[in-house]
Amino acid sequence: MSDGFSMRVDEDDLRDFIGKLDGLSAIDFGLGLWAGGLVVEAAGKENIIYYDFIDTGATLNTTAAEMVGDTEVHIGPETEYAIFGELGIGQSEKPFMREAIDMNRDTILQAIANTLRGLIRGAAS
Repeated sequence: MSDGFSMRVDEDDLRDFIGKLDGLSAIDFGLGLWAGGLVVEAAGKENIIYYDFIDTGATLNTTAAEMVGDTEVHIGPETEYAIFGELGIGQSEKPFMREAIDMNRDTILQAIANTLRGLIRGAAS
């Protein structure tokens, strides 16, 4: 994905902050990122339906969040032609994934924060 399609949360800064709290440095930040990725996945699917970017259903059905290692979540469809609709190449633009991120930033960050809060509370008790 290009920079226009991504959102970064600096795990090292989060780990440094959490590391200052006694006994909490083993928090699995990937779970927080996964929660944010699921928000983007759901919004992307809603947008595919909204833009009526459905022919066979392959773009909708292959749009998924996938953990890559411990610190990345990749979200998007696996169809070769989805990018043409997203960017409007040879057809009208249907920015279903860009809008999934841009229009849900607060919800994405809230999902990450809520998940991390739960993990912190669990580790602190």
